[in-house]
Amino acid sequence: MELREVAIFTDDVRTTAKFYERVVGEPVVAEESMALFDVEGVDVLVHETYEPAAGDLPCEDHYTFAVGDVDDAFARLSQQDLSVYREPADYDWGRSAYFRDDDGRLVEITSE
Repeated sequence: MELREVAIFTDDVRTTAKFYERVVGEPVVAEESMALFDVEGVDVLVHETYEPAAGDLPCEDHYTFAVGDVDDAFARLSQQDLSVYREPADYDWGRSAYFRDDDGRLVEITSE
């Protein structure tokens, strides 16, 4: 398992992206609603906050860990009394599942 992504949601992508560009010292690939940094192989995504439709994932900051097999990792992790937010499903970016840590933060596991 390795850290793959840190997702940050904001109302002002450009300002937030400029902040992280100064912090990480890397140029940003920016669009109007999203910015992307590569920090030593970890994607830092700055997303514009939006109102999610029913059934959509929430617009919340979260961490993503890559695993070899999402379903196997989900089965193992869900047996450890972790708070399941969403069971494995296929998305545009691949197969992912979501948990909440003890403080309520969203944590994603995704396929490598």
